[in-house]
Amino acid sequence: MHGVDERRDESGQALARFLRRNAERIARLAARVATTDLPLAGTGMRKRLRTQYQEQVEEMARCLDAYGADGPQLYAETQRRFTARRLSQGARMTEVMEERAILQDAILEVGGVEGERFEPAAIRLLATTFAELARQIGDVYLTYQRAESAGFREEALLETIVGYLDEAIVVVERDGMISYVTPAIERVLGYPPRTYVGAYLDREEGLLEQIDPRDRYGNPIAPENLPHTIPLRTGRPAHVEVFFAKRADGTDAVLEIYAAPVPDEEGELRGVVMTVRDRTESYRKSQALEEAYQERRKMHARLLSRSRLEAVGSLARSTAHALNNQLNVIALRLRRLEEIPEAVEEADPIDRSVREITALVGRLQELASAAPKAGKPGPIDAAGVIEEALDLTRPEFDGRQVEVRATVGELGRVRGERESLLTLLTSILAGARDVTPTGGQVDLDATRTDGEVVLRVIEHGPRLGEADLEKLFEPLSGEFEERTISLASGREAVRRWGGEVEVAPLDDEGNVFTVRLSVAREAAPAEAPEVPAPIPAALPPPARLVLVVDDDPDNAAMLADLVEGADAEAVTAATGAAALEKASRKKPDAALVDLLLPDMKGWEVVRELKERVPGIRIAVVSGLAVRREEREEGLADDVFRKPVDSDDVLDFLGL
Repeated sequence: MHGVDERRDESGQALARFLRRNAERIARLAARVATTDLPLAGTGMRKRLRTQYQEQVEEMARCLDAYGADGPQLYAETQRRFTARRLSQGARMTEVMEERAILQDAILEVGGVEGERFEPAAIRLLATTFAELARQIGDVYLTYQRAESAGFREEALLETIVGYLDEAIVVVERDGMISYVTPAIERVLGYPPRTYVGAYLDREEGLLEQIDPRDRYGNPIAPENLPHTIPLRTGRPAHVEVFFAKRADGTDAVLEIYAAPVPDEEGELRGVVMTVRDRTESYRKSQALEEAYQERRKMHARLLSRSRLEAVGSLARSTAHALNNQLNVIALRLRRLEEIPEAVEEADPIDRSVREITALVGRLQELASAAPKAGKPGPIDAAGVIEEALDLTRPEFDGRQVEVRATVGELGRVRGERESLLTLLTSILAGARDVTPTGGQVDLDATRTDGEVVLRVIEHGPRLGEADLEKLFEPLSGEFEERTISLASGREAVRRWGGEVEVAPLDDEGNVFTVRLSVAREAAPAEAPEVPAPIPAALPPPARLVLVVDDDPDNAAMLADLVEGADAEAVTAATGAAALEKASRKKPDAALVDLLLPDMKGWEVVRELKERVPGIRIAVVSGLAVRREEREEGLADDVFRKPVDSDDVLDFLGL
């Protein structure tokens, strides 16, 4: 029996020497496996686990060396404190057991790599050590549960409650260490709570780099400015509405964080409690709404700007016509005046003034010819234009707390020009918004009768008098400013389409605008002429060198990859100047040109490429709708709208 004990002591000493010699290597392997299992790639967490594992391996070696056969039991007893601490941090017993199993596997794996031939006694000793350790973990768990049964029940109730909360709760100690995290953090960021327990976010670079905290503008947040550090430093709460953090899957989460200081009974700062709410979806929706609102505002501004220019042109044309009529009368009377000898001296200055005014009218006519003109009328969707006008003006109604009640029936198509009608309707609605008091309402109804669509907008504001009604469509009166210009231009357009715009006061209060539009006539279907069978077009020769012109590097790379994937060569250019220079040198067979370039217009690049490289095939690739007039100019051989169909592009290139 004495000999068996000696062999055990010798096996224990040999095992202890192996553990001391390889403690760091074993700890490094165990930490790597544990962080992979968590999962977490941060170097801070791995470093913390590596330190803990190395301390445990060195303690195991000390116990085996000093106490021989009694070493396993003594080592397991030394780990009771560590087990209790892990359980108090919220770890489950199975998690603590798993951490010890990872350590055992690491010892055996390093032993195999090192070529160690453990004696059977040493293997049994190692197995006994971890078996005793598992028994002690279970004992600590049961003792902890019995001693803290009331606390356990309260904790179970608390865990149940916080488990259903949408926001995560994080407890930070006075020294900055995170001591408690609710399970909701895994739903928010994708990392399990034990990733953070025992960590110092403002100190551990690996974990901080993994989370990558940023403010609402995308700027990195320094460790000393993280939300929980502010109460620790100042003793005052901190509220961060937009906090960007990277999830475990690499996507960004938008968080709202509230950090509150927690004092003890004597008023001294004990720590910080943070609530972390996931605001990703609401933030994205609000951003999308804001972008859509801003885009509509820009569109509204563009429409009104175009409307004003059209109105100015129309006003200039009508004013020039009226002035010419009056000047003609004056000129005729001036000639009669010049026949009177006594009046010749008075007639000369009048004649000079008439000539100067005639020159001014000529410039006014030039202005009228340069101003944009409304497009040709055609069938348009009346209900669609009304809905778009409401969408454009609704944010401004909401801002003034004015309700718009709209009733739009089945209207069909009317004769008109979309942008001019849209501008007229937004002008009427904007005017109604301005005169309606806060909390009031504007009524809109549109119906279709025989041969026309009637749209009425009722504003419940000040009642217009007869003099005001006459001036409402007279820009030269100086009343109602911009609204008058838009209304005058719109009424002129509607009259050209065969409709009418009227305004009348209501009996009690307010005014009603009425827009009458002619219903578009359906063209009789023409008999289709006999068309000979089409001759299949010959496939274009394959392009061996393709020039890709796009200032967006991702788009350029995508198109270049598409070309190269079809066994052709691609060369890219980010500017028009670079494209022309490369085309002159390399003489490409085909080109794919984006219309929006930083230094030149895309159509200018297309024209220049056609001149420099005769026979080149050019396709325009654009995220914008290309106007029909530009397509019909025959500058480009084809037009592709982003996102492009790769088969269509390759067919165009003959690939």
